[in-house]
Amino acid sequence: MTRYAVLAGALLLAACAGHTKVSQPAQTEWPPREMTQAECAVAGGNWGPVGLMQVEACTLRAPDAGKQCSDSSECAGACWSDGAPGSKGAGYCQPTNMPFGCHSEVREGVVQPALCAD
Repeated sequence: MTRYAVLAGALLLAACAGHTKVSQPAQTEWPPREMTQAECAVAGGNWGPVGLMQVEACTLRAPDAGKQCSDSSECAGACWSDGAPGSKGAGYCQPTNMPFGCHSEVREGVVQPALCAD
């Protein structure tokens, strides 16, 4: 019951806010938990099919999307790089909560082999 009261309050606040776009999720946890389409809209996310299975889910921009990093511990999500595996260098914090595609993670300044998620 409390969850619905919170959702109703959030929807009411969103309606009162006019056309102001929410730039970050309304929740503080990252990566975000599963949410409904209505909760996704309140958080400023995009609802739609994701991944190989095209499951309906909420895609949210990471709070530190694109920030330079040298280890995933510096990001809300993962630190990714387009560099060659084994090379040293900085990467960037993943842009959204969706891990799909092939990405090389940076750990302690070293680019790891790519892992792919469908």
